[in-house]
Amino acid sequence: MSLVLDASVALPISMEPAAHTGSLESNLRLARNRGVSAYDACYLDLAIRYGLPVATLDGALRSAAEAEGVEIFEPS
Repeated sequence: MSLVLDASVALPISMEPAAHTGSLESNLRLARNRGVSAYDACYLDLAIRYGLPVATLDGALRSAAEAEGVEIFEPS
């Protein structure tokens, strides 16, 4: 295996369980209210629910995260 593949296999990655009822509607509402794509709204929703920071260089997603009180990950 390649070094990258070896490293990625070692990461503690897990699948997000099937979304709860109403999550599509709440994600679309978040997207509309914050002016981000549905994809970015899903990413933001995960950060909100798990209390995790968002890593992004996208200005709209950064603004939406800040408006929702989500910390922005800043690499050191």
